[in-house]
Amino acid sequence: MVSLNRSKHIYIAYSLDELLQLVRESDSLAFDELYRRTWKKLYTHAFQKLRDEDLAKDVVQEVFVDFWNKRQIRDIQNVEAYLVQAVKFKVIDRFRKKDFIVEEIDDFAEVLANSEFSDSKLLDDELNTLLNYWINQLPNKRKEIFLLKYEEGLSTEEIGKLLNISTKTVQNQVLNAATFLRSLMHKILFIFFLFFFGS
Repeated sequence: MVSLNRSKHIYIAYSLDELLQLVRESDSLAFDELYRRTWKKLYTHAFQKLRDEDLAKDVVQEVFVDFWNKRQIRDIQNVEAYLVQAVKFKVIDRFRKKDFIVEEIDDFAEVLANSEFSDSKLLDDELNTLLNYWINQLPNKRKEIFLLKYEEGLSTEEIGKLLNISTKTVQNQVLNAATFLRSLMHKILFIFFLFFFGS
């Protein structure tokens, strides 16, 4: 880490935006001050969801490590909101690793992407990661048909010819996937309200 020629106490007078700019320049003292000002709030967010002191501390530590490693990101509009958002995604990831399964629908991704709470770079990265994870939970054949229809844009008939199966089979697989995703709508809404509107 590089530190600029400034006395440590000077950083106390800087705003968060000013500290962010210095962190982008690899100023370690600015990073330390940013950490000092925001750590408690981030820890509180993590602990409220995880109810585990050690896990909450680990989550916050991971967020700050990632933040330092990605400090050159230029499209952060509000550094505190960015860090809070990062904590929320880390917590979701912890739930996911404990088999707290949440499934994706296009409307939910759109809501998040357009949310006033979102930071575009962070959200894009995390949603892509989560979306890939959720798609991979589908049975292999269903996943293949899902990707052909909604990622490649193929018609039912085109998928049937490509996979040498009947259009009825394609329709059934698409219907089963849609039914499965709809059945998990409540979990999606739970995650949305818990992490974006929860206290």
